[in-house]
Amino acid sequence: MLKIGSFLARRYEIIRKIGSGGMADVYKARDRKLNRYVAIKVLRREYYDDETLVKRFTAEAESAAMLTHPNIVSVYDAGYYDGIYYIVMELAEGMTLKSYIRRYGRLSARETVDFATQIARGLEAAHNRQIVHRDIKPQNILVSDNGDLKITDFGIARVASGDTISPESMGSVHYLSPEQAKGGYTDRRSDIYSLGITIYEMATGRVPFDSDNSFAIPIMHLKEEIIPPRNYFPDIPASLEKIILKCTMKKPEQRYQNAADLIADLQRVFSSPDGNYIYLDTQVDDSPTIKRSREEMERLERELRRSRRIENRKRQMEEEPGEDEEDNDDTAGRVTDILRIVTIILGVAIAGLAIFAIGTSLNLFSAFGTETTTEGATEAISTEQTEEAGVKMPKVIGMTRDKAKEKLESLGLKAKFTYEKGYSAADSGIVVIKQDKPSGTMLEEGTTVGLTLGVKQTEKVEVPALINMSSDEAEQKLKDVGLKVKKAYASSDTVEKDYVIEQSPKGGMMVDKGFTVTITICTGAGNCRVPSLYGLSQKAAERELKNVGLELGDVGSDYSGDVGVGDVISQSITAGTTVEKGTRVSIVVSLGEQATYRYEGDVTVDEQPFGEGESGTVTMELKQGSNRKTIFSQSNISNDDFPLSVNFEGFRDGAGTVIVKVNGSNYSSYDVELRAIAD
Repeated sequence: MLKIGSFLARRYEIIRKIGSGGMADVYKARDRKLNRYVAIKVLRREYYDDETLVKRFTAEAESAAMLTHPNIVSVYDAGYYDGIYYIVMELAEGMTLKSYIRRYGRLSARETVDFATQIARGLEAAHNRQIVHRDIKPQNILVSDNGDLKITDFGIARVASGDTISPESMGSVHYLSPEQAKGGYTDRRSDIYSLGITIYEMATGRVPFDSDNSFAIPIMHLKEEIIPPRNYFPDIPASLEKIILKCTMKKPEQRYQNAADLIADLQRVFSSPDGNYIYLDTQVDDSPTIKRSREEMERLERELRRSRRIENRKRQMEEEPGEDEEDNDDTAGRVTDILRIVTIILGVAIAGLAIFAIGTSLNLFSAFGTETTTEGATEAISTEQTEEAGVKMPKVIGMTRDKAKEKLESLGLKAKFTYEKGYSAADSGIVVIKQDKPSGTMLEEGTTVGLTLGVKQTEKVEVPALINMSSDEAEQKLKDVGLKVKKAYASSDTVEKDYVIEQSPKGGMMVDKGFTVTITICTGAGNCRVPSLYGLSQKAAERELKNVGLELGDVGSDYSGDVGVGDVISQSITAGTTVEKGTRVSIVVSLGEQATYRYEGDVTVDEQPFGEGESGTVTMELKQGSNRKTIFSQSNISNDDFPLSVNFEGFRDGAGTVIVKVNGSNYSSYDVELRAIAD
């Protein structure tokens, strides 16, 4: 970590730390040579022994230094100084696009198109210089207070010469292109896919593929289709949806082939909202051959299969939380039944043998002309045992092939698998959807059970129409059909207070059971809710207030280290309060953390105060105005210890005097200059 107030490369004065990432810290600094503020990215010391990461860090500087564009963060300088790897960049004030989406939620269609166009223009400039970014995501896009966007972090960029990607150089899995997920050839169309995922998130407020298991997400990019954005929000223009879908096609040759074509279509979104001008290409695959060893592919397949097993096991536990208990009950019941049968059989056998012995001794059986032997009794008992004993068929629907097979074999049963049309043994994520023996049926050991494998279908429900319905009634309607509710609020002059103004998705659409429906509830005519302004810049706070019909009031300032300089630390009206439109809301912005200083100086005593072979006590005292303090004192000092240098702290910056005493007597004095250093 760099020290605040220190100088890097004798040129850059470190002012404060402004952020950190996975492998580097970022500082705001002043370039004393050109008198401008800059951002300095410094590689963390724990990665200095990792040759791959050091190369990745230096590659960022090399790649970005080739680019000059309004939508790309400029790189001014880079190097290695005093054991520190660093990159000096343009200081782009603002927040990441990821933070912007988290703060404001899904963006409007116009803002989405504007932001997408700016990112695409930055990519166009990079691609024209044959540079592929390979890690486009909202975290690597900076949004300034005036709405300008800049691409940053070219840490895994490569010259577009047919490069393949390794697992250690993958970008974020949520924005990964299918060819990156397979470890294949990457080019500018890989960046366009990642941009498509980013546009999807801007338009909907969510990523299309997500999972608690990060190994499962690349599989989704490879095999699963994206849910069209308008399924969530019908107000998204059809033209914008088609652009997103074209950017995110599985095959690179079906996407936009360059950023210029994407920009041209984005510019027509509102003039042709139906999107008929957008052509979704389905030409034959002409992608370059994927360069991947057999060992790597087998490892990837193992990881993918493992991730699927984890996901299926987790989903099974969520859907059938009592399955383990049911299995235990089945097992306990089966053991109890067997013990009961064995007890009965033993009782019958003992009684039969006793009767046989008595009858034989009394010659009772001869009267009936019947010859009975112990072997015959034993045979009868064995027959009875076979007829009465059995295995109870368990429920295996919803289990994976391996788990169902293991379950049946543990009971002495056999499994015979067939597959639903369109599926085969090579498919992952399939489960048992049919069993030809109902659960609970008693079967003979060794019986073969037919099981059909396929994909468990998610139950679909119709979204009810909720407009002009009271919020309580609307919420109940959604719960009745198994849907979740999210509430938003807005004013309206045409809808009664506490009634639904809007809903998303609209009524009549089919969605998965458990889907969240957003309803916008009326707060009254001409009223609005005060938004939270904490952490926003002054310009962003003013824009946020105007968006809901409010005005910015007085702007005060105070010291605070909790937010950045110039960001809001408090507001005059609490967030969430309902007020009339046009109300003025005052704010207080941060001056930054109030700095504390220490005052440092140094002095060197050259004269040798002792005779040959002598030694003594040397004391140094600092005098600044009326303030005095001892800054050095040591006994048994000889001439061999000179020249004697001392660093010390004083009372304030500026001039002072150091008085040197030898054995308690004044020996010499030195004028010194102290300097202020912020802690």
